[in-house]
Parts: sequence; structure tokens; C-alpha cells
Amino acid sequence: MLGQYELSGHDSSGRLAFTGTISLISLEQDHLKGQCTIVGEKYGPEFLFEKNGGCEGLVDGKKVSMDLAPFLDDAGLLLEGELDHGRITGVWMLDGFATSPPLGKFEAVRKGR
Repeated sequence: MLGQYELSGHDSSGRLAFTGTISLISLEQDHLKGQCTIVGEKYGPEFLFEKNGGCEGLVDGKKVSMDLAPFLDDAGLLLEGELDHGRITGVWMLDGFATSPPLGKFEAVRKGR
């Protein structure tokens, strides 16, 4: 599971909302840590902040949840998905005063082996 992933997220209409990379560098029990870079695209939410910094997540079997801004109380990008043969696919939400409903789908594809 550790390694670098190329990330892309699409809104509920299928338009590209963001791109980025996720570098997963440690897995202790079920807790993931890494470095993430997010770039908002033309159809991304206005309040999706571009970011380059730490990210954290939890793993439960094949299920993966990631917080790409774990040190912010709001405006964080949340990913919930499943790992399958070097790919993580699922839905994305925004964390704020309350967590949004799913706003679209994402895919993170592992680079190299």
C-alpha cells in the first residue's frame, strides 16, 4: 500500500475538480501517514484550497479513508474508498463546520511498484 499515487477527482457531473499526488510513507497498525499535494482544477469547488503538506488516513481491510488536511478544522478534502490492485477509488467530500455529502468520485493510481 505504501508508495506514490497520482490522484484525480471529478465532480458529480464527471468534470475534473482536482488533481494531485499522495505519497504514503508509513503504516502503523491501521494509521496511514504521508505527504499530499492537491491542485484545484477549473470545476473544483471555490473553497478547495491548493495544498502541499501532510495527510493522514485509516485502513480497515480494503477500505481507506484519508484526510488531506488533518491539521485544519475546515476546508479539508476527505477521501473514502477501497484499495484494489494498486488503485484507490471512491468518493470525495469537504470537511467544514459539517462534512459535506459526497461531491464526486476520485481515483488514485499507484506509480511503479
